[in-house]
Amino acid sequence: MKLKSLIALTMFLFLAQAASADNFFTECRFHWGAGNASGTLLDQIDYMTGWAGSGEDFNMSSLFSSCKTNNKTPVIISYIIAFTARRDWGLQDCNVGTPSLCQQGANYIRDSLPRILRQYAKYATGAEQYFGSANKMIWCMEPDYEQYSEGGQTGGGLTAAQCGTVMGQILDTILAHAPNSVFSMDISPWKTETFQTTWYAALNIKRFSFINTSGGQSTPGSTFISNNQTGCPTWKWVFQTFGTPIIADAGYGTGGAADATGYAPWVNLANLTARINDGCIAVCQDDPASTYATDISTLRSEIPTPPKCPTGTNAIIPFETRAPAAVNGMTPSNGTLEIIDLSGRTLYSKEFTSNNLSWDAWKGNGLRMRPGAYIVRLQGNNQSIQKKVLINE
Repeated sequence: MKLKSLIALTMFLFLAQAASADNFFTECRFHWGAGNASGTLLDQIDYMTGWAGSGEDFNMSSLFSSCKTNNKTPVIISYIIAFTARRDWGLQDCNVGTPSLCQQGANYIRDSLPRILRQYAKYATGAEQYFGSANKMIWCMEPDYEQYSEGGQTGGGLTAAQCGTVMGQILDTILAHAPNSVFSMDISPWKTETFQTTWYAALNIKRFSFINTSGGQSTPGSTFISNNQTGCPTWKWVFQTFGTPIIADAGYGTGGAADATGYAPWVNLANLTARINDGCIAVCQDDPASTYATDISTLRSEIPTPPKCPTGTNAIIPFETRAPAAVNGMTPSNGTLEIIDLSGRTLYSKEFTSNNLSWDAWKGNGLRMRPGAYIVRLQGNNQSIQKKVLINE
């Protein structure tokens, strides 16, 4: 394993909250998205969304190019398993027809995982090509992913652990080709809190910066996400239990068809205030009203600041570019060296007792890492210095 090159990050962080932040949001506030935008709406929104997987080959160049040109964050609704299964086996969404993902989806994953990973590699490569590596992109992973664990699956559903293993391989594949990616995991809000706790533990929730709703049927006017039944998750319960801000969606219905009924509840000040206080940090309108830009502009000054943002809000001054040699700027007599992947997972941690520690001090300690980008962080005495490293082989 060779370290081919070092790439200086563009931020110098004092006690940054997490490497997964890596300056995704430039400020801590509620964020607005749209499926597509131009004119005054483009000026108001923070991100644009698109569905990944509908083409056999990457077909999202327009979205990523537009986001890059207009300084918007791409938020990818990654439905690659489902779209690929539709092409290969004719599997439909569970509420659309048969044969369905709820019947044969688990078998498809068991049979076709290498193909699924190749499709993810195609889309991640295309995303990196057209958006670049200067800013973050978010992948909202596989809406209704839990359906592959259901007992009605032919041959039996995948176990939660198996779903976690598959998802881990998918995330690793994305990061290998688009290392500036961060992740959100879809929630199935009709499943109980007990299920959610076990499910997200199996998926390793620490790899995800967000939890997201999908299907366009979230309920901002309710304490429950979409299923008003005792034992099902509320917005607040999700945020307090997992500590991850929530991205909500609106504007589409069954089979992805446009549905404007979800618009008005998400531009209601009382609803927004309640949901933001419960941990919701963003909403995307796929089929917004013509007043969307005006509504955003009006509401921005009225709504509260979210209780948590997935950024290092203590990032205050530009990074100093440093050579890949000994680091002499650490003043304490002890501290920590960490290697962190871009999902925020700590891969290696070592205590040191000298204020002269090389960025490369982790090498030669038996640590094996996949090709991709990682963070090397030195911390001590309320000071943090970090670099991004790129491993090519």
